[in-house]
Amino acid sequence: MVEHTRPDASSSARAMLQEGTAASASEPSCSTSHRTSSAIGSTEADCLERGAKPDIEDETRQGPARPDAGGTDADGGASHGEDMKGNISGRKGKEPANLSSPSFCAHRNDCLAQPTTMEPVSAIDCDRDRGRLDGTRHVAASGARAKTTSLMDIHDSGLARMAQTQDAPVPDAEYYIESADCTIRVEDTLFRVHRYFLGRDNSAFQHMFSIPVRDASFCDAEGVSDDSPIYLYGESAERFRTLLSVFYDLPPQLHAYNTSAADIDRLLTICEMTNKYNFASTESWAIDAVYNVLSGLYGPPQQQYDLATCSSAWIRRLLEVAVLCGHKRLIDYVSSRWADRIMARDLRPIHALEIAARGDNSKLAGIAHYVQLLELGADFDAGVVEDGPQYGRSQAHGHPTTAADGGPAAAPSGQPNTGTPAVLTREQKRRLLSGHWSLTRLWERLAATPPKFERPDGCTYHQRGCVSTWAEVWREVARSETTLSFPVVDVLRRLDAMRLQLVMHADLSTALSPQCIRAALLAVKSTVTEVKEGLAGHFSDLVADDRGVPG
Repeated sequence: MVEHTRPDASSSARAMLQEGTAASASEPSCSTSHRTSSAIGSTEADCLERGAKPDIEDETRQGPARPDAGGTDADGGASHGEDMKGNISGRKGKEPANLSSPSFCAHRNDCLAQPTTMEPVSAIDCDRDRGRLDGTRHVAASGARAKTTSLMDIHDSGLARMAQTQDAPVPDAEYYIESADCTIRVEDTLFRVHRYFLGRDNSAFQHMFSIPVRDASFCDAEGVSDDSPIYLYGESAERFRTLLSVFYDLPPQLHAYNTSAADIDRLLTICEMTNKYNFASTESWAIDAVYNVLSGLYGPPQQQYDLATCSSAWIRRLLEVAVLCGHKRLIDYVSSRWADRIMARDLRPIHALEIAARGDNSKLAGIAHYVQLLELGADFDAGVVEDGPQYGRSQAHGHPTTAADGGPAAAPSGQPNTGTPAVLTREQKRRLLSGHWSLTRLWERLAATPPKFERPDGCTYHQRGCVSTWAEVWREVARSETTLSFPVVDVLRRLDAMRLQLVMHADLSTALSPQCIRAALLAVKSTVTEVKEGLAGHFSDLVADDRGVPG
């Protein structure tokens, strides 16, 4: 009976080691790769001698060796080493590596089979911020352990891909349409809509859809699926939903915007969004609807949108949207109503100073600065920001009253106002100082020079009788106690007080003809209108040089 003897494990290991050494000696060009194989064989032999199982967990965890690292697999280390040597030699000017060799192709297929984690990226941001984005991305390349790449990752096309760290997006309940062909992510909400609606009216989306891409494999799929949506950074999901409603609403829903019950807040959002993304015709329709509703074309608007009762914050937003869309009629209408309420002390002027200075709106700017100058307390105390007559400073006889400590004036009830203090900027203080100086000079000229009027038909003693008497009475009334009870800068109230006194003045009724009296009073009214329309010119910054730079 033949007895079969099991070969010794250590002998087998040593034999493998000897074979590896002989192969290394016969092919010196692959010495690095075979030394690695020999080391692996020796480790396995030691384990077998101890009767233990070889520990190859580290090798398994690291995965297949990368072709650019010069490493080996457990199966074909020598062949991989030869290919890598050829690749290195090719970079040194020698014969390039054979990329079609079976070993290299097998290794490449193993690498491509490994899962790769890549974050979605927007073609808008790639095209706009190429090469200057910051972010992080996790990559698992060639089956190796996943690593973190800081700053940015550059694709073969040269476009930067920035990491998305937001939470998982949620499909929008209203505008995620399965049959649509364009996916857009706004904040953490996915919208799936039709490109037809977005890609028309010469909009920004239309231009974006028509931009050619260099690498179809990288950018063509953007917006097609939920995994690669178009990102709108800095946008609000609620506002974008409002924009989409205009494209998907039915005619009865759109008609509601042209009624007295229209939602003006929603219309203003539509105006802002259509202006932002350049939907020109839709923007024109929306801003026209705002003007038609507020001007009373369809009847009185809702109470919260009535310009006679709304707050400064809302009327300011309304004017900003009108300026944004360039709607001249709406700008003039809102500015006029706002100026009237400021003049009546119903709204605080502090809210209109900034927007009036930014735009070409002389009436609102003049009235706002004028009333703010009249309400100034000690040390440029501008009062409070809250609206309402209860927060306005008392204008009895035109003098704004302040508390003993220079704080806000007392309300009509005698209780001190406790509103939020208004704060003036340095430029606004300079303009108010310039206005004080200019209006003081204006009053000195008006008090000394009566308004002129043409000789009416039927006046036979006009120059020596009516005109001379008119000039004498005018200067007398300008120095009266009633007129001087108003501040010197309150030119409008002083002129209005003079007009009332002139109507009742006895010398005018006896020395002037009825035609001249009427013409003289109309001249006073024209002077008041001229002063009111020119108020903005008095508040120009006098300390600025010709270039508009403060000195």
